[in-house]
Amino acid sequence: MASHDIQYRTRANEAFDGYLAAPDTSDPVPGLLIITAIFGVDQEMRQFSDQWARDGFLVSTPDIFWRQIPGPTSEMKVAFERYQQFDPVQGMIDIEDLLDDLRGRPECNGKVGVLGYCFGGRYAHLATARLGANAAAAFHGTNIGLHLDEVGSVTAPVSYHFGATDPVVPMEEVHAIQQAFAGKPNAEIRVYDGAGHNFSMPHKEGYHPHAASEARAAALNCFRSM
Repeated sequence: MASHDIQYRTRANEAFDGYLAAPDTSDPVPGLLIITAIFGVDQEMRQFSDQWARDGFLVSTPDIFWRQIPGPTSEMKVAFERYQQFDPVQGMIDIEDLLDDLRGRPECNGKVGVLGYCFGGRYAHLATARLGANAAAAFHGTNIGLHLDEVGSVTAPVSYHFGATDPVVPMEEVHAIQQAFAGKPNAEIRVYDGAGHNFSMPHKEGYHPHAASEARAAALNCFRSM
């Protein structure tokens, strides 16, 4: 497996940084775009990227907050400041460029899924609804409930995972997501008892090994169905 820092270019020729991890094969493989939590491309996200690459994906993990406060951070004040400054409209334009970048790489076979951690969940969902992503998964994804009116546009497989005691994503929102996707054969919306926010992240408070393992296995099946 090979991984390294890269630089992306937007349609306006603006440059920003990210991380690319590739499996150990010469054959084209599906791509996986990771939209990170508010902490950015920290060491944990790099480890996740490498793990998904070992599963057979070309993994692109951009510094999604490059327009606000670039780089990884462990400071909650900084993380929340750039989250609050993030422009969803411009963010979707950047994500469209990132999907095009990933699809256009010779190592990619043209199929691309989007995985969102926390903050990234909303954008994984919107990437399937608006941008033609071939699959989406989210771990404790926030603000997906803002866009349930777009579920009808989602035809790709999705796999969304929530903790039953997550104060950031209340169960009322999760139930609304489940109801919106009810009847779609390629959608799974799972809830894990005893798990809260950040359940998938071993370096963060709230890590729940059982929920993390179950959610990752389900997401992997979703992405392998592309």
